[in-house]
Amino acid sequence: MKIVTKSKTITDNLEAKSFIEKYGLYADFWQPESADMSITDPLIRYKNQIQKLKEKFGYKSADVVELNPNTPNLDGILKKFVSVHHHTDDEVRFTILGEGIFGIDPLTDPTFEIYVQPGDLLVVPANTMHWFDLTEEKTIKCIRVFKDNPKWEAIYERPSVTVKG
Repeated sequence: MKIVTKSKTITDNLEAKSFIEKYGLYADFWQPESADMSITDPLIRYKNQIQKLKEKFGYKSADVVELNPNTPNLDGILKKFVSVHHHTDDEVRFTILGEGIFGIDPLTDPTFEIYVQPGDLLVVPANTMHWFDLTEEKTIKCIRVFKDNPKWEAIYERPSVTVKG
């Protein structure tokens, strides 16, 4: 995980976790539970960690999503997320493959960006203003976890504000 602010870049995971927790976000760093590479389903490879996360925060379901250059209408999909928005549910992402950028607008301090990569779990709490984009590789595969099986939609209070793209 890497945090980029106006004044500094944080690359140490523990320092990054401490920084974002000041803004009510949550981070963790997971390793596969089994070295058995024949287990290809991420929901099985991270089964116990997902279960602990569900118990800790009251989540009910999990799925896997992947975006890459071959995803139909990738630019159209990303266009929905690069504008500042929030959700009524937590946005929970565990990165398995690739990279993404979560921009956070804490409203009381300058915005900052969180670069997630394989092994990074990020929880952006409900009602937190943020945006999302992919890095130049345009590839990410994540486990998503939801409270409401899944009930998750973006709410744009400032639809004219586009941070990326």
